[in-house]
Amino acid sequence: MNESKIGFFRSFIYSITSFDKYRLFLRQSTGRVVAYLILLSLVLALITCASWYPMTSKVVNISEELLADVPDFKLENGKLEIYAEMPIVIDSELPVVIDTRTDVDPEKILYQYDNVILITSEKMIQKNYMQRQELFWSMYGNIEMTRDTLAEAIPLFRPMLLTIFAVIAIFFIVFFIAGKFLSALIVSLIGRAYNSARGIRLSGRNIFKISVYSMTLPLIAGTLLNILRISIPFMWVLFYVGCAVYVIGAINSIKRELDAMYAGNIDPGSFDGFGGFEGPHDFGRSGSNDFNSGGFSDSDPEESDDNIGPENNADSSGQDGES
Repeated sequence: MNESKIGFFRSFIYSITSFDKYRLFLRQSTGRVVAYLILLSLVLALITCASWYPMTSKVVNISEELLADVPDFKLENGKLEIYAEMPIVIDSELPVVIDTRTDVDPEKILYQYDNVILITSEKMIQKNYMQRQELFWSMYGNIEMTRDTLAEAIPLFRPMLLTIFAVIAIFFIVFFIAGKFLSALIVSLIGRAYNSARGIRLSGRNIFKISVYSMTLPLIAGTLLNILRISIPFMWVLFYVGCAVYVIGAINSIKRELDAMYAGNIDPGSFDGFGGFEGPHDFGRSGSNDFNSGGFSDSDPEESDDNIGPENNADSSGQDGES
């Protein structure tokens, strides 16, 4: 099996369960790693959007329930008439008082409340400790509305809300994926810092590959917390801490393998599974610490395989014979 071409599901499992398997990711092309990040981000973004969808139905259902309790009314020429016994008081955190009688002074009603919404025949007044705002019905011009026209309009909310939901979902998915690429670059900086501190000479491209796969579990955890509406202080810090744990664990695992190889403690025949490398000769000259040579080359596996084959071996043998 060509371990440089492991599928999405196996990469997903390996990235969560085993630091030792991260060596396989170094043999993947950068394009495959980028595709993995896009696909993972897309799946998580779609799951998040799906969790929002029931809210659209709730809005319509709540509107229909409220309409059932609304008395007959008529808004015409900037005047509101409500055909019910006045006043109507709706007790809540922000009380709502409806009184469209023309012989009642609104100021007397407002005086009784510190925070209130008052609906009169001419305007709506919102009052709190800090300010007072007024919205005149005449601002809507010659619009006419009754309880029946409102009841006819509510069913139209559903397709309108679905359209709004689709637009928001598209923008969310695009920005979500873009944000994960930015996160991958930040995690790469953590990997570069650790790589430099340990004196390991992994290339920036290989560190990026490790960083992308290190984000798998933190991304899943963050998405689930958002869906469940669980708020954790400094969640972004925990995200990068989780990524750093995987990056450091993966780099340490790769370094142990290479240290053991250079020390001669590993049988060359056992390197068949080390990221697709065939043996210590793939890493360059003996004693070299440059991990960019041989198996850790930045070039894609598909490109380097073109130089391995019977024809090239024959040419090499011929040159040895001539010498």
